[in-house]
Amino acid sequence: MSIFESLGVPLLTVAVTPDGGWLVTTRVTDHWDQIRKNRDTDQTAAGEFQRLYGEFVAVWKTWNALTSGHTPVSSSEHPGWGCLERATAAEGAIEALLANLAAERVLTGAEVDVLGGVRQAFKAVRRAIQRGEPLDWRSSEIQPYVAFKSLASAVSVLLGTATRTRRRPSAAMAAHTFREITHNRHEVTWIETARGISPRSRQS
Repeated sequence: MSIFESLGVPLLTVAVTPDGGWLVTTRVTDHWDQIRKNRDTDQTAAGEFQRLYGEFVAVWKTWNALTSGHTPVSSSEHPGWGCLERATAAEGAIEALLANLAAERVLTGAEVDVLGGVRQAFKAVRRAIQRGEPLDWRSSEIQPYVAFKSLASAVSVLLGTATRTRRRPSAAMAAHTFREITHNRHEVTWIETARGISPRSRQS
């Protein structure tokens, strides 16, 4: 074996290793950058959801304090008009958050139901305002209130949990998922969906 032949493999290794090392390093860096980006996105979404939950409760309490009699809010002269504006703004922000989740994550059927349920729960205070009635969740055992808290907790856990896959949905899949989240069936199933995630329900 000539000296050139004996040195061929080591020289090839030296020649290839820098490029190979660069490729591996780049892939690892890209991977961790994506994980960091996903985590930052999730944290932002979780913070926004918690803010909207707090806004819901604030509007609910403000509206119930303002309510005297049963006068529907029909004009900006009504003292509850500001509550109505805040409630509709919160609903709009929830809708935008859900659209973003549908575009960012591959969601299971159960997760779609939870998101669709919490969307319906957020409508409760606006509907009460439009009827001119207080939101009658005076007890922590009132079923819609229990359902709202269960769904809100489930959404918070979802937003705080890393995605099972780095694969993002296609545009068609995201559109389908968002249609399912906003489907009218959740109007009648959201409380039942919440019962399905309740510890008490799982034990019974």
